[in-house]
Amino acid sequence: MIKRAGKEDIERAVDCLKQEESLNTTLLAYLEKYGLDKDFQECWLLSDEHDGKVLAVILRHFNNLYIYSRDCASYHEELGHFAAFMGTEIISGKRELMSKIALFTGDMAIEPSCHMVFRDQTKLLLSAVAKRAGLEDCSELAGLIYGIPDFARFYHSRAEIERGIRRRMEMGICRYFMLKQDGVIASQAYTTIESSRFATIGGVVTRPEYRKQGLASQVVSCITRDILNGGKVPNLFYSNEEAGSMYRDIGFAAQGDYALLISNQRRR
Repeated sequence: MIKRAGKEDIERAVDCLKQEESLNTTLLAYLEKYGLDKDFQECWLLSDEHDGKVLAVILRHFNNLYIYSRDCASYHEELGHFAAFMGTEIISGKRELMSKIALFTGDMAIEPSCHMVFRDQTKLLLSAVAKRAGLEDCSELAGLIYGIPDFARFYHSRAEIERGIRRRMEMGICRYFMLKQDGVIASQAYTTIESSRFATIGGVVTRPEYRKQGLASQVVSCITRDILNGGKVPNLFYSNEEAGSMYRDIGFAAQGDYALLISNQRRR
């Protein structure tokens, strides 16, 4: 049975999510940062009716829905009906579970990806020269992100992206790294979310005219090293094999399959 979680249930939810902690970095980070006191965030638990064991965690953060269950095969129908009832634009979770939930969500399309965790420090590029971006770089960083359709579809404007970058920089909750050439940011990467133990790298973008030069490998190597120096484990998601190959080359290893269910408005 699915029941709304209260503050007294957070520890139970966290224990369930920690079964696959890296995969659930986003859910754990949101629970750590916001708890259940904010109107933009809610949590529900699917529990065993006999022993109360948490079988699945559902988290709504604004208009995004995150669903985690270690056993994807057993509870997909109940979770699918619940997801359909919520009517959110984006549903995220393990690929097997999202494939099953898609049967209940109408016209939402599935977009698969692979989850990776950093494993091998000997593969990082020691000569990488990327550096941390500053507030003066927010506008250019936003322009790069908004110039990539796969990223831009999640925002209403470039100005919205810039405001978000500036706020996160000022609050110190995300890291932004860049590599400049010819006076412009040629390649960049940042952490999209960080929990107490993991940091998820995303927004890896290289300007078209600077691609095929290994710049993204340098930027990701630098931000990875910075995360490690901060005592956290880097992880990331990729959806194309060229990116996956690059990440493997610098020390990341596949951890599992992931996917998004996307509404019509947000499709590629």
